Amino acid sequence: MAKTGDEVDETREDVSPDEIIEELGGCGRYQIRMSVTVHLLKTIMCFTFMGMIFFSATPNWWCLGNVGYGNSSTCLHSDNNKSSPNCAFKSCNGVNGTHCYKYEYDTQVISTIVNEFDLVCDQDFIPSTISTIQIGGTLVGNIMAGQIADMFGRKPPFFTALVIVSAFNLLGFFSTSWKIFAVARFFAGLGGGFFMTTQYCLLSEFSLAKWRVWIVGFPSWPIQTCLFALLSWLLHDWRYIQLMTAIIALPCLLTWFIIPESFRWYIAHDKPKKAEVIIRSVARYNRHESFDAQKILSKVETKNYQKYSPLDLFKTKQLVKVTLLSSLNWMALGLVSYGLSFGIQSLSGNIYLNLFLFSLVGIPSKGLALWLQNRSGRRNTSIGCYLTIVTGGSIVGIVQSFNVQYKDELTNAFALFAYIGVTTAWGPVQTMTIELYPTVIRNIGFGTLSVAGRIGAMIGPQLVYLNTYVPGLLYYSCAAISALCTVGLIFLPETKDGYLSDKIQHTNTVPQRLSDDVTDDKKHESVSDAKSDVKIKTSSEPVQIFVLGNVKAGET
Repeated sequence: MAKTGDEVDETREDVSPDEIIEELGGCGRYQIRMSVTVHLLKTIMCFTFMGMIFFSATPNWWCLGNVGYGNSSTCLHSDNNKSSPNCAFKSCNGVNGTHCYKYEYDTQVISTIVNEFDLVCDQDFIPSTISTIQIGGTLVGNIMAGQIADMFGRKPPFFTALVIVSAFNLLGFFSTSWKIFAVARFFAGLGGGFFMTTQYCLLSEFSLAKWRVWIVGFPSWPIQTCLFALLSWLLHDWRYIQLMTAIIALPCLLTWFIIPESFRWYIAHDKPKKAEVIIRSVARYNRHESFDAQKILSKVETKNYQKYSPLDLFKTKQLVKVTLLSSLNWMALGLVSYGLSFGIQSLSGNIYLNLFLFSLVGIPSKGLALWLQNRSGRRNTSIGCYLTIVTGGSIVGIVQSFNVQYKDELTNAFALFAYIGVTTAWGPVQTMTIELYPTVIRNIGFGTLSVAGRIGAMIGPQLVYLNTYVPGLLYYSCAAISALCTVGLIFLPETKDGYLSDKIQHTNTVPQRLSDDVTDDKKHESVSDAKSDVKIKTSSEPVQIFVLGNVKAGET
């Protein structure tokens, strides 16, 4: 017998996106294919962002005075990179105190914008400034993409990013001045901001809580950086590295036919018919065609469609706390990541090998973080990562300040130790961000916090530049802000095993995980019976059971 309108509406209230994903097989073949595809596409972004480490590096150089100068071979073969009678090593004046009329560079190891445009002496600030400009573009991209993705869907800005990055890497290849190159890097950064803002939201909205840590925390970035270090070593020229990145990006546009729009976004924006099409395709690929796709129609379309903005991140007291403390976390990650990454330029040894080793250690550490997030929770894992940065950063700062014995070896070792911490921290912090915000403002939240991260990242290269004048400044700054984050994380809730909420709840609590003393069967039962007034016993805090558009609060 057909259901009445009231009966259908009553059923509609009980269907949540997480329940749909569970009935589709949880993490099935479709989710695996989609995750692998997105992580492969991230290779383009990795090459684009990490490229500036090499592009802005300063090769060994010599100053030729306006008298008594020799040919370039005299400079390039100076004993142990020291000054010779005709060449002053890394000095802005000639050996006789005369003004430099020409610079000679050792481009056998690496060729960068520094030797291409003579960015030394009174122009030595330009390379770090261009790095900051690129991150500024990323910041603008974060702001734009967060709003665009929540208004028009995750897919449009995601693929726009690939087009922008490819086009402006190509422009960078043809740059005839550092100013043109700076413009190219700004827009390449903007495209990267589009991609980084939407990728994890798109993937996480097709997955359950226990799989999100694998999706977000999989060490694709360090693996790709290792590959990038190898390819850069083979090319060792800043122009050809950009050309390689632009060419690789073009065939990636074909993945438009593999990656779908987020069905959660369709549900949250009252477009159940379009969501049903995607759900049916997921069901077919996961071989769960018996799934009743009509459940998706349980989301009632409303005429009062609401548009959201970054102001909604401060709509409740809990959202204010989450946004402010998360912003501190993201700013710290940006500052420490870019500070330590660009600091590789000044470490002793080969720049390609240093980047390779720094990235290589990130692979097992991220694997450990995946296990710890599900074992100890996102918050505790993040705290452990920040304490690692505090320890490593403090030691390097002291070593550089007092110029102790074995300075180079200790700097390399403990800078690497701190880098392990920040590489590991990205996963749990990003996972917490995704799980703390409801679907309707998740991408806005992710984009806004990415802006905070980019502000920190813009500061990072400048600290590297200032560290040459004030030894230890970079590492003391990394340790200090990480210590602040450790304290701030104590006031954020744990999100392990929680459901993603879809709409803003006007309550004084944020989405909480179910109590540890509740069995899996009871969890399932509590979600199934969410429309009734269920009360779940917890230790001390109220627990929210999230369904589509409704919330029931258990009480102690």
